[in-house]
Amino acid sequence: MTTQEQPRVDADYLLVGGGLQNALILLALAQRRPDASIILLERDAGIGGNHIWSFQARDLPASAFAWASPLIEYEWPGYQLFFKESSRWVKGAYRSLSSEHLDRVVRAVADASPRIELRRETDVRRVQAEEVELADGSRLRGRVVIDARGPEQGGHSPGGGYQKFVGLECRLSRAAPTTVPILMDSRCQQRDGFRFFYILPFAADRVLIEDTYFSNRPDLDVDAISAAILAEAPAFGLEIDAVLRTEVGVLPMPALSTFHPKSQAPIVAGYAGGWFNPSTGYSLAAASRLAEHLSKTPVDDLFGQDWRRLTRYLRFQSIFLAALNLLMFRWFHGDKRRRLMERFYLLPDAVIHRFFAMETTLVDWWRIMYVGAPWTPKGWGRRARTPEQP
Repeated sequence: MTTQEQPRVDADYLLVGGGLQNALILLALAQRRPDASIILLERDAGIGGNHIWSFQARDLPASAFAWASPLIEYEWPGYQLFFKESSRWVKGAYRSLSSEHLDRVVRAVADASPRIELRRETDVRRVQAEEVELADGSRLRGRVVIDARGPEQGGHSPGGGYQKFVGLECRLSRAAPTTVPILMDSRCQQRDGFRFFYILPFAADRVLIEDTYFSNRPDLDVDAISAAILAEAPAFGLEIDAVLRTEVGVLPMPALSTFHPKSQAPIVAGYAGGWFNPSTGYSLAAASRLAEHLSKTPVDDLFGQDWRRLTRYLRFQSIFLAALNLLMFRWFHGDKRRRLMERFYLLPDAVIHRFFAMETTLVDWWRIMYVGAPWTPKGWGRRARTPEQP
C-alpha cells in the first residue's frame, strides 16, 4: 500500500509584509516557538517603512511584554492635551518606536535564529491559504500564511473620514521647552475638519511635529502643511535648525467596522484586516493580541475556541469605535467637531486608556455616548482643570 506524499513546506509561518503587524508576530513566535521556521517577505529594503508608532499604557498586554519590550525606543510618564477651553495631563506610560528601531530589533532576532529568514526586496503577486506566489513566478508553501501588506490592501467603508498628517522630525537649535509628549493641541487655526498638533520630544534637541487632521477628505498638500509646521513651530517654543525626516499618512477612519476575520487561512492581518482601532488609527493594541494568539496556539488549533473568543471581542469593540466615526464625520463639523473631541478628553484617564486599548466597557460606552455629550442637557457643564504634571 502506498501513502500519499505530503506537499513540501518551506516554512511553518509565511509572513507577507514587513510592517508592524508581522514584526510583532515574528518577535512573539521567536520567543514562544523557537523551533518554528519563519519566512518574512517584504517588498522594500528595510522593515517597517517610514513611520513612528506610538502606544499607550494598556495597549500592550502584560503577557506580551517579555517579547515586545525591546520595541520600546522612547517612553514617557504621560502626555499633555491642550484645547481652546481646557487642558489636562493624562497619566500613564506613553511609548514610541521608529521604523529604524523596529528594523534593528527584527534583524537582530532573525540573525540569532537559523530558523528565521528575512527576504527583503521581494514582491508578492498572490497570496493563498497555504501558498504565496512571488513576482518572479516562484512559490512558497507554509503551514500558516499571514497577509499583512498594509492599508492599501483593505477597503474603506463609506460614511467615515480620514486621519491624515504630515510629520517633520526636526533638529532644534535650542532645547525644547517640553520633555513629555503633547498628544493633541488644537489651539491652532482650525481648517479641513478638526486640526491639531502632535509633538513627541525624542531628545532635548530633536522632536517630531505632526500637523494632523480628522477630515472628510483624503487630499493632503504636503508642501503647504510642511510650511505651516515650520511657521507655527515657534509658537510651541521650538526653534528648528533642520528637518531630518518627513512622514506622511492618510489613514481611513471607517464608519462601519472593517474587522471581519475569517476562521480560515490565509489570515489577513494588520490594517487591511481591520486589526486596528477605528477611532484612533493606533494599531498596536489589536496587532499585539493577534501576535499573542498565534504564538500561544498550536497551528492545528489556530481557529479554535480562543480565536473565536478573541475575534468576537475585538469585533464588538470595532463596531462601537467605528460608530463613533459615523457620528463625528457625518454630524459634527467645524467647531462642533472640536468641541466633541475636547469633551471626550475630559473623561477620566482610565476610560481614555481603555478606549485606545480597545477595552472599553459598557459603562465606558455609556459615558462616552451620553454623560456630558453635546446632545445632552449637561453637555457643556463640565470643564477641565489643568493638573500639575509629575
